[in-house]
Amino acid sequence: MWDRITFKATGKANFKANYWPFVAVSVLYALLFGNLFALNFNRSSSDLSDLIYLCDTYGIQTGADLLYLMQYTISLLAPFAITGFALSFAVSLLVANPYEVGASRFYLENTTFHAAPFSRVSVGFSANFGNVVLTQFLRGLYVFLWSLLFIIPGIVRAYGYFAVPYILAENPHMDHKRALELSRAMTMGYKGELFVTDLSFIGWQFLNGLTLGILGVFYVNPYIYATRAELYRFLRAKAMEQGITNSAELPGMGSL
Repeated sequence: MWDRITFKATGKANFKANYWPFVAVSVLYALLFGNLFALNFNRSSSDLSDLIYLCDTYGIQTGADLLYLMQYTISLLAPFAITGFALSFAVSLLVANPYEVGASRFYLENTTFHAAPFSRVSVGFSANFGNVVLTQFLRGLYVFLWSLLFIIPGIVRAYGYFAVPYILAENPHMDHKRALELSRAMTMGYKGELFVTDLSFIGWQFLNGLTLGILGVFYVNPYIYATRAELYRFLRAKAMEQGITNSAELPGMGSL
């Protein structure tokens, strides 16, 4: 039976039992999935200085002036935007996504009875890196494509793929098609529950905003990640009971 209160209480106890390593893993997780390569438009380049000078000196007097200004601005910023996008994509593909798998491994191994070492985050890089990268990339791509059909289908598909990084954390050798298929099967009938559980943290997120993210670093984010690991444990157990998967596919935390 889905018991959100118990999942959250267990997650909280698990992260508090190994507090500082859990915080460190969660901080790095948040940083990698944040905007690491935000464009800095306050650059002190001569081109931008020239643009500001032209605007101050001559102003915008006609539609042609405005069109020229827009074209000139785009020509200045496009190289920075392309470079920023390329860097962001590379970091997401080759660093953030594998790290998510390693972090998921850490969260699953860490309990009140066993303090997982920080080194477990390396699993996403050291165990079948190519398959991990491919599977995580396809997961993100499919969510993006479904999002093009409006936001709701993308959200539904994102929750359908909720279990993918945890599945790879257990078995990084699982074929990408099977990992995606298995996640959809495991979350069938539970997407609404997953959404409501995430929504139940909205009060904590509000408080986090009031502290400018400090509360998130030291409490809220680890609390959420630990709870989500408990959600996966439940989905995994149900999938085992229903014969959706078995111990050969999901061998547990002693598999690596």
